[in-house]
Amino acid sequence: MLDRCFVHRSRTLERKDGNPFNEVRMLCNSLLQNRGVITADKTINHDPAKSIVKHQIGDEIQLTVSNFVSLSRAFFAEIEKKHL
Repeated sequence: MLDRCFVHRSRTLERKDGNPFNEVRMLCNSLLQNRGVITADKTINHDPAKSIVKHQIGDEIQLTVSNFVSLSRAFFAEIEKKHL
């Protein structure tokens, strides 16, 4: 839901460095298109060690409440930083 609410954000501002925007986009696409298994996105430099939820390519998506809260806070912080 987070990603789809902001789907028209600029990919130029989003960048492709594995930031929270990228992570949410990867999670959403993986849920919608790959039955909940994290898939690579050739437009994103995904580094699980630097990500919020630490999913690796091929992992089944499993979010805890804590993961979701951390990721949503980081996502909205990115919006404030880049779009406001």
